[in-house]
Amino acid sequence: MLLCLSSTWLSKIPSPEHPGLFSLRVHKAITFEEGGHTYLDSFQPPCRVSYFLSSLGSYSTQAQDKEGPCLDSKLEADLDCPACGSPQLSRITENMLLTRQLLSQKGVGIPQTLAFFFHPPPTSWPPHPSITVVSVQLKEQLQELMPGAINTFLQHPELQSCHEVIVQPSGGGWYSCDNETTLVKRDREGVLSATLALLPRIQEGESILISASYESVQPQKPLKLEQSIAYKAPEVLRKLALRIRATVCRAADDQPQLSQVVCWVDKAEAPASARPTVLQTLEVTLQEWGFTQDDLTAIQQIIKQWAEAAMQAVMDYQSQLSDQDKGGAGAQTDLIGVEFALMQHDGKLRPLLLRLTAHHRGVYSTAFSLLMLPRLAHTVEPLLQTMCQRAHSFFIAGKTILVIGAGGSLKMSVWHTAKKQNIRIILVNPESDHPAIHLVWKFLHYNFTDHSEDEAHSRNIASMIRESNLNINGCLTFVCNCSVLTSILCKELGLPSNGVEMINIAKKKSHTQQHLGRVAHSLQHFPDVSLYTVPCLQVNSPAELQEVIEKVDFPAVMKLEYGEGGLGVKMVENPQQCEEFYDSIKQQKDLFSLGITPEVMLMEYVGGEKHVVDLIIFCGKLLAAFVSDYGPSGSQYFLNLSHIMPSKLCPEKVNQLVTAAYQSCIYCGLKNGVFNVDLKMTETGPKLLEINPRTGGIYMPAWVKAVYGFDLILVSFLIACDIRPHAWTPEPRGHIAGLSTPMTQYLQALENPSFTATLKHLEANRIIHSIILRDGSSKFGFEVVSLNLSSFSHSKEEVFKRLLIVSEILGLDSKEYPFKYFLDPLM
Repeated sequence: MLLCLSSTWLSKIPSPEHPGLFSLRVHKAITFEEGGHTYLDSFQPPCRVSYFLSSLGSYSTQAQDKEGPCLDSKLEADLDCPACGSPQLSRITENMLLTRQLLSQKGVGIPQTLAFFFHPPPTSWPPHPSITVVSVQLKEQLQELMPGAINTFLQHPELQSCHEVIVQPSGGGWYSCDNETTLVKRDREGVLSATLALLPRIQEGESILISASYESVQPQKPLKLEQSIAYKAPEVLRKLALRIRATVCRAADDQPQLSQVVCWVDKAEAPASARPTVLQTLEVTLQEWGFTQDDLTAIQQIIKQWAEAAMQAVMDYQSQLSDQDKGGAGAQTDLIGVEFALMQHDGKLRPLLLRLTAHHRGVYSTAFSLLMLPRLAHTVEPLLQTMCQRAHSFFIAGKTILVIGAGGSLKMSVWHTAKKQNIRIILVNPESDHPAIHLVWKFLHYNFTDHSEDEAHSRNIASMIRESNLNINGCLTFVCNCSVLTSILCKELGLPSNGVEMINIAKKKSHTQQHLGRVAHSLQHFPDVSLYTVPCLQVNSPAELQEVIEKVDFPAVMKLEYGEGGLGVKMVENPQQCEEFYDSIKQQKDLFSLGITPEVMLMEYVGGEKHVVDLIIFCGKLLAAFVSDYGPSGSQYFLNLSHIMPSKLCPEKVNQLVTAAYQSCIYCGLKNGVFNVDLKMTETGPKLLEINPRTGGIYMPAWVKAVYGFDLILVSFLIACDIRPHAWTPEPRGHIAGLSTPMTQYLQALENPSFTATLKHLEANRIIHSIILRDGSSKFGFEVVSLNLSSFSHSKEEVFKRLLIVSEILGLDSKEYPFKYFLDPLM
């Protein structure tokens, strides 16, 4: 991140990729490094800006009349990079009439408002009881209509409890506090005079607002100073005004996210436009004023709901604007302030929206957060995530990436992400009728399902690429059984990769364990990596199986060396079960048709809870890790029927799992990529089950995006192109949990004619966060998981409550698979 204190430190040149736009270059800046180090740096050649956050200049008409045009307005014009706001977007955000019309439709409480609108645009708004608009094409008509409209407005029933009104201009270049005048409501002549005084100054499309100003909530008990016996200080009872400001960010996944709420107390007679006094938390203020925890909880919920609704309304409105109206192709509003007054009505606290402010007004977060260091990361983290996400999109747009294997329908999010990010995907797939074909840039039909011939497949695909004269920036796969082929192809094309040998070690389960067990030493400040391994042996023939049985303790686990998605895994309690499952696996032709080779291993059974770590590594450095927990296994086939993110473990245990997953990947040679690692937490610490050398499948990317706002798929594309992502593990925004239904149970529930309609209704009402139905049927001779339902909420208890209710409504709960049993350990 770079801070430029002068526009002379920057320059604009024509964009090499986007004709008509300009790239912003930095020649000099203050740089920020880890550990809080800063220094003034010069760049030769100048570095390119990938995200632009304008300074705290002012865009209002009044300020520019006094100070001249803001320098940022010249710098921000026609940039090719993402930008937080623009002069045009700031004026829209601070247009009080527009935002009150938008927010009134969202159910946000606004003060009673009378608007005199001069030459309004043709847009029509639904009527709202809190807003009265008088629209005309000529100022003379407004002048004639003002006296009657003001008299009627001041007699409105909703104004009976207020004693003052505020008169101010709105729209165009007016900031919400410019020329704000507070008048006593009964002074009708004064209100009319103040309104008439603004009439000559407003332009077409601007308005004059008269708003009710309600008395602020007052302390329930006066603050008493300590008294002495000799002298008793007089009590000073003064009317106060409480103001609240919420900071809302557009999160990285385009969802509004409240990042901070502060308040300040001033004298009641201080104008609403006055600068804030000392900032403080709303919790402490209301507690000192004598309000209960129930009062505080209720008001916090409303503030959060309304502030995020305000951001959503701004986002929705601006999404319909042209690039010119927004002030640039990359301009969007990523941060706003939402100011509220707090009044008391019928014994209940009631907030009222005062105004929205654009990012360049300042959000009062820095100074306050420096006094509250534990809250600093929580305040700025959502904006930093958004900045990095938009910079990532800027880096990856236009890149050409070769992807091997389309996977099943559950991988469709990959192709939607690529299309959204303007990535040119060249998909190589054996199926010519896969739905992903319609979402990618180019499709190459090639049958590589026989992975024993991966070397030949690699040469053939590379020839197809060269013959097409395609310039490839990166190559990757999201399909487990294509990992080795992809690594060979990267070597053939000279593209970034972890190397064929390393992928082979990580992909073959017994090789992973044996390789890590042979590591002679680890870094001194890390545990010995061999501590994570579990004894296991490969089985190549029935005769070898007998030898292996004698060397492994029972119970044990038999699994496919190259298995995926939990297929071909079973606990075996004695040699006979071991032999029977070995024979059944060898007969599974449908299993091997998926590209899974028939090699088998026998592994010692490890007790404890199962966990998954999805981690991001670049150049050997751990950037981020996301830990989730599995509930009890559903059967001897290790069906994963319940799952939750984030982990319920204490930070110490989470760090142990992350360290084990990271070390296991590094010592297998996996130094670049997004990886998915299965472990168990035992009495002696973490134990490695397996490494999936690709991005977590099925629902994991969607879960990470819901809980952390982080896009694992986009990061995978960046690393494939050798671009370092700006990644870390942010604070979770809530909890997500899922229930998976065995195929037989799902088919039984499906016999209910209303099942599908009920399922869609639950999803439409956001009781269910996502519905995932696996491809295929139970044709492997053993039980498999089919339907997965997840629920997301800020409350962990609410998530479990919804899932249990859903399982009963849909008829998925049964004696054989009681979902409460599978969820209880995760609560």
